[in-house]
Amino acid sequence: MVARGDESAYRQLFEHYWPRVYSVALLLAKVPEAAEDAAQEIFAQLWIKKEQLVNVREFRAYLFATARNHIFNKLRGQVFTGSFTAYLQEYFSDALANPAATLEFKEAEQIIHNGINQLTPQQQKVFRLSRFQGLSHAEIAAETGLSQRTVKNYIVSANLSLRNYLEKHAGSSVIFLWMLLSL
Repeated sequence: MVARGDESAYRQLFEHYWPRVYSVALLLAKVPEAAEDAAQEIFAQLWIKKEQLVNVREFRAYLFATARNHIFNKLRGQVFTGSFTAYLQEYFSDALANPAATLEFKEAEQIIHNGINQLTPQQQKVFRLSRFQGLSHAEIAAETGLSQRTVKNYIVSANLSLRNYLEKHAGSSVIFLWMLLSL
């Protein structure tokens, strides 16, 4: 019914799923205001794209996949608005209150940067434009004069190289930090 524009069906859907979507957003974002904003944006997008719901067989799975992707995109966007270090320090602030965790964080950050420095110069440039400046493949292609396909290939190969490097040189916490980069 929501797909046909039924506002009361949408309201029921909103009331039923809001607490769960908000909880997932809070778990991932760790900031109540950001979680609330994300949940509101998710439900707004549901209404805007309501016609597409006709093709959805498992609404709950669709909703949570949509929520997860939206929240990860917001988190990745936060990485791009400031320094990567500042973002990670804020995200892991509870753990970083512990001096040992702070040292581990700094070591992890250094290992990740060393891994990036092991990439070819072109991979480094494309990877940094993508992950640290938040540019799309099209924007990177325009800035570097490469094709979008080449940009994508560089990013894929950079991710593979970094994963291999980190598996050899790092523990699970470093690999988790790298996963944030590769969202």
